[in-house]
Amino acid sequence: MIQKQLENIQNWLVQHAAKIANQSLNPAASIADIEQFEQRLSKHLPDDFKQLYYWHNGMNEEENLGSLFYGMEFLSLTNIENKRADLADLVDELFVLQHADPQINPTNAHHRDWVQFAHDGGRTGLYVDLAPTAAGQIGQVIFIDHEYDVGILVANSITDLLQQFSDDLDNDLYQLNEDALEDENEFLESDTAIDLVNWHMSERWARPDFT
Repeated sequence: MIQKQLENIQNWLVQHAAKIANQSLNPAASIADIEQFEQRLSKHLPDDFKQLYYWHNGMNEEENLGSLFYGMEFLSLTNIENKRADLADLVDELFVLQHADPQINPTNAHHRDWVQFAHDGGRTGLYVDLAPTAAGQIGQVIFIDHEYDVGILVANSITDLLQQFSDDLDNDLYQLNEDALEDENEFLESDTAIDLVNWHMSERWARPDFT
């Protein structure tokens, strides 16, 4: 099923955001790349996470300033490691999430078992959660907003995230940012109804109790 989702996403990008498809997205990661990545992280990653990176090893900004899921940068394996290294000192500080969905462990906002794979350029991102609560699932996708100390469950798996993204593309819930187009860049932005970065104003993601 995941291959069908990835094919649909690729086809949509080729038709509607060719610069993202042809310039922003990196070539696929190899099996060796993934195995070495897992060894360096000392983590066993979900199969669908690996399949995502066998599709494309994140994205780059060399020729086009692009984006993917909810208008975020899809991180390469190297950039995942770089971000983890940059934040390594915060892991033991035990900053607590003030608000989190019940599937997310709120005791450490920089949990070692959260692997960030998308970033908005500020203080939010998407993570694969390898240490959920009893209410959650290993491999679930979570959104962490460090500005508001909030954790939101986005999808039960990478597979579900890709289905969500594919459906949203087909339902015209993404468009190219006009300011970026003026600079000859193709940058995907999500409709306000599903805007995850600005979750508090989003129909899909608003959490009235997270105040």
